[in-house]
Amino acid sequence: MQRRQFLGLAAATSASTSWLLRADATPTPATEDAHQYVHFLQAQNPPAVVPEAKWKPTHPDILGPYHVGGAPFRGKVTPPLEPGELLVIRGRVWSFITKTPLASAVLDVWQADHQGKYDFQHAGGKPVRAQFRNRIRLVTDEEGHYEYETIKPASYRAGEQVRPAHIHYLLQAKGHKQLITQLYFKGDPHLKADPWGSKSPLVIDLQKIKNERGTYLQGVFDLVLDGAV
Repeated sequence: MQRRQFLGLAAATSASTSWLLRADATPTPATEDAHQYVHFLQAQNPPAVVPEAKWKPTHPDILGPYHVGGAPFRGKVTPPLEPGELLVIRGRVWSFITKTPLASAVLDVWQADHQGKYDFQHAGGKPVRAQFRNRIRLVTDEEGHYEYETIKPASYRAGEQVRPAHIHYLLQAKGHKQLITQLYFKGDPHLKADPWGSKSPLVIDLQKIKNERGTYLQGVFDLVLDGAV
């Protein structure tokens, strides 16, 4: 199949004027699975799977003034070639009720940029959806995993306080309480004086990862949702 023909298959579902599959579209061609992949949970005596933190609902935190509903669903928080130190955050969302991972939980994630500014401040007010920057939604997979790429946000002044670098989270899952919280970074000099960060147990360590293309920071941030009221 020529590349143009293959791209035509993808285009069959991407028309902005319709939610219907094009009449002449055909199923995407499959390739043989030559790897004989078996998921470790299907193996005999699978390893115990537990969250990174202790079994207790995740610490709540403030929503902050910069949340906007309806962010796009995507796996990259920042625009392409955004200045700053590349960061990958991954983790799992867990149920405190069942002690198992939560599939299809919805996460809102938003943050400041490398200068400590939100898209509000660049746009001069609440941005329209097409101008959303540094904010996404994403959905956990069938085993509760999520992952996104971003840059490490900067700290910023808020009145008399300097807020430490942080990333905002809002989580929702069927049968569970909505959770609003933030993650912080170990070693941030502004944590101790921050009214919220100084009381938070959600301070993560970052590892510097090297590969053939360069280096990036990586962190793990698991969350545990409490039951519904």
